[in-house]
Amino acid sequence: MKIVGKNSLSKYLSYLLFFVFVICLVHFIYHVIGHSILLYKHQSGSQIFSNTFILSKDVGWTQNKWTIPMNDVLKFKINYPFTQVQAATGVYGISQIFNNTIGILFITLFFFFSYKSLKEMSSEKLFNAKAIKWLKRFGYLNLVVGLFSIVEMVAFRSVKGPAFLQFFFLGFLGLMVLFIVQFFKKGYELQSEIDLTI
Repeated sequence: MKIVGKNSLSKYLSYLLFFVFVICLVHFIYHVIGHSILLYKHQSGSQIFSNTFILSKDVGWTQNKWTIPMNDVLKFKINYPFTQVQAATGVYGISQIFNNTIGILFITLFFFFSYKSLKEMSSEKLFNAKAIKWLKRFGYLNLVVGLFSIVEMVAFRSVKGPAFLQFFFLGFLGLMVLFIVQFFKKGYELQSEIDLTI
């Protein structure tokens, strides 16, 4: 089986990535709806959907050395509908909500751009303008999120290993994809010249 082109591994992998993208998109939308309901509950004191969208000082966290100091802090917990399976939890605050939302949005866009890139690489002509466009977007997405993690470290004055690794990994991935885009551009130019001479 070919890796790229029609009826190739990239075509079937793009189907898998599309499926993962749809799951992430549904999760992202549910996350936004959940935080909107939590905001309403916080401002109004309402108790709607009290088993699904929990806003309290006690959201069922296990008591240990990390959670005991947060006993008096307002926390949130979002469960999947009609279950007790947790979708998201944390300390209720703008930075936590913002970081969760940006993280889920990034993962959703990551799989969408991956899907679009592989879909375009599974066409008859590997070097095409759409493949270049989606690969470029994928590279820039990784660079932007990598840089965002550095800005976050500086803004919150907390140099953490995971944030630095995230910057390094995503920055490196973004740069590698942008290098690959340059090869695709050269291939596209050569392919276009060959098509013109024929």
